[in-house]
This record gives sequence, structure tokens and C-alpha cells, in this order.
Amino acid sequence: MAAEWFGIATPEDFWIKRRFEVFRKLARLLPVRDFKTGDIGCGHGLVQQQFEKHYGLKLDGFDLNEAALGSSVAVNHARYCYDVLERNPDFACCYDLLVLFDVLEHIEQEQPFLEAVLFHLKPGACLAINVPALTILSSRYDQIMGHQRRYTLKRLSLVCEKVGLERLAQTYWGFPFVPLLLLRRLWLAGQTDALAVTRRGYQPPGRLINGLLTVCGSLEPIPQRLAGTSVMGIYRKPATS
Repeated sequence: MAAEWFGIATPEDFWIKRRFEVFRKLARLLPVRDFKTGDIGCGHGLVQQQFEKHYGLKLDGFDLNEAALGSSVAVNHARYCYDVLERNPDFACCYDLLVLFDVLEHIEQEQPFLEAVLFHLKPGACLAINVPALTILSSRYDQIMGHQRRYTLKRLSLVCEKVGLERLAQTYWGFPFVPLLLLRRLWLAGQTDALAVTRRGYQPPGRLINGLLTVCGSLEPIPQRLAGTSVMGIYRKPATS
């Protein structure tokens, strides 16, 4: 993740709010309020803050970016500078739910990373994954952000099946934003300034546009299998090895 992003993203951003709305729709049948939950790739705590406000939960947060952890808005949540590949026995089979939002696309080797993530989940526990969708939407922004790939529903399902995960729910989301990402691809082509690319590729130009995009995003039915700017799924670890 480009470090500049942590200084730009806020809880009021249309995309941050819509991503959590999609999770809530997919997880509506799960007893989330009763789960011990962790956020892998928590950054500066936006997802932790959303879980606290909606579910009343305090999430353990894990990230490798010390600056982001130090500037976290989730001040009352436990935060660890920790690489899940270490498989610390203190965290073995510890969580009922792990959140992996916009992390997997940064990982070169998906399978060993996901296997390490599963080490931290209880048998029968859940993993929520969000990733960017559709290669056609790739742009200079993806390069600056360190994205290795974009996903389809099928590709994310196959990756999860390889490590034994059972799919509970899955959807594209962000269909109303697809034209914006196609324009972004053209607009950012050839630009080299990382901060400028991050700002122009992520931030809407003002509160009014941010509000309009929030409303547009909320009109999209979930789940849907047509297309979108992201894929989200909830998967279950086998109850027995």
C-alpha cells in the first residue's frame, strides 16, 4: 500500500463507507457482534472504527506500516506491527472473523499468505476479503498502490478454494463507479508523481461529489454478479483439518 494513501483516506470517503455497507449486507446472517475479530492490514484504523460504531466491537489490528499504526483513528483498539507469515502461537486459532480488506492484491504469492491467515482463525471461523475487480480497470493508480492483480468472482473463488475455504457469500460491488475508473485509467496514464497519482486516483473533487457518489453507490443491489470495481466475499474455514 502506498504510504500516501493513509494520509488521504478518511471515514467520510464514499468508497470507505460503501465497502463497509457491502460487508454488512453480505454478513447480515452472521452473529458478528459475538465474534472475536481481527483486521489484517488495518492501516490507520478506518475499518476498526467502522466495526466499533456499527457492531460495538473492538478489533485487533495488524499491519506492517508503523506510521499508519501510530496515526490510527482506532485509538482504543489493540494494534500490532505483525506479519501473519510469522504465525505467532499467541494468535493461533484465535479469531472468529478476520477482515482482509484490500490486502490480497498486494501479495505476490496468494496461497502461502492465505494459509498463514487461516492459522489465526478458529476451525469453522470466517474470513472476509475485499479486492479490486476487473483487469480492464487497471491504471497507473494500481501501479503506484502496489497492486499485483485485479480479480473476478471466479478468480477469487478459485484462490480461496485452493486453501480449503468454503464460500458463504460473494459479490461484485461498485458498478456505478466503473465509468470513473475507466476515465481514471486515461487521466493518470504516464503520470509519475506518486502523491499526485494517489490523490487524483482516489479523492473525489469536493464534498458535493463525494456525497453524490455515496448516494449512487447505495442504489446498487447487493449481491450482484454483473460487474464492479471491487469483489467482496465471506468464506469459512473448515471445521476440521
